Amino acid sequence: MVIKMTILIIGGACQGKRAYATETFSLAPEEILPADSEQITESIRCIDALHLRVKTLIETEDNPKEAFDRLAMLCRDKIVICDDILCGIVPLEPAMREWREYTGRLLCLLAKQADCVIRMQCGIAQIIKGSLNGI
Repeated sequence: MVIKMTILIIGGACQGKRAYATETFSLAPEEILPADSEQITESIRCIDALHLRVKTLIETEDNPKEAFDRLAMLCRDKIVICDDILCGIVPLEPAMREWREYTGRLLCLLAKQADCVIRMQCGIAQIIKGSLNGI
């Protein structure tokens, strides 16, 4: 199944985001970019663990803003999965607060650009923007 739309799937840890994406969009394991991989190839249809990529960019890039812009471009016409790390207690460590802030800003940008945004909670998908009718 070729997807010509950007789909953002968000939710807390262990809420069924990857399982939902795999089942709903018939994703094979090699079509999902794992968190520890940096190579986004043509065969990749799904970018998993976006929040961990953001953390890596903050730790390794001299100009995180430019890196986030590139990452946002790479997410186009892909299924993007991200843990919602934005709620709850604000971290004490400045680096953790920065990670949380950058993740939130990137998610806002991606949600604005996305054709469909899905929130997962307890394994239940709730479409909060757009629809999946075009798939």
